[in-house]
This record gives sequence, C-alpha cells and structure tokens, in this order.
Amino acid sequence: MSIYRDLHINNGDVVLDVGQNPTYLTDRAAIAQDIAHAILDTGLAHLLISDRGTGVTADTRIKLKLLVEDDIRIQPGTVRIEQQASGQWWVFADTIEFGPVAQQLTQTGAQ
Repeated sequence: MSIYRDLHINNGDVVLDVGQNPTYLTDRAAIAQDIAHAILDTGLAHLLISDRGTGVTADTRIKLKLLVEDDIRIQPGTVRIEQQASGQWWVFADTIEFGPVAQQLTQTGAQ
C-alpha cells in the first residue's frame, strides 16, 4: 500500500490509461513529480537553464536546493543540483522513506 499518491501529470496534462481514466503515481514517483512542480512554479528552472555562466547560476542553484529541502519528505543535506550538459540540469535527493529520487530539468520544464 502506498503512502503518497498523486495524479500523473506529463507536459501539463493528466496522463490517461487505455480506458481514458487518469493514472496515478505513488510514493517515490509522486515525490519526484511534486519536486518538479514546485521548481516549475517558482520559475527557477527557466532561469537556471537559460543562464550561461554568470553569477546567477550559483544563486539559482542555492534557491533550488533550499526549495527542495523544504519538502518534509526529503532527507536534509542530500539535495544536489548538477549540470550534466549545457542546458541540462538534474536534481538529486534522498527521500526519508523511499530512497533516492532524480528529476531532470529541461527547456520545457521538468521531466
């Protein structure tokens, strides 16, 4: 039985199954989706991705880290914001109950 349950949202739309019923995410996947939506709601993802090496990047990374650590389901001190390639950023964190989560930030939002 899952502790956390949330509608599965992809590109701003509810994901439907073959019977046109909404699908759900549970536990770790629901937490990752909540993190992505929190980041998108602040607009920090677009600022981070569009920045090309100015001092804004460091400030934005700190703001994102603090935002993710505010989630009570995330273990404090485990959040990492890493750039894998130019314009490709990832958020890594450990949940208290379900282990690690990873969320990619892209030009169009989070995936």
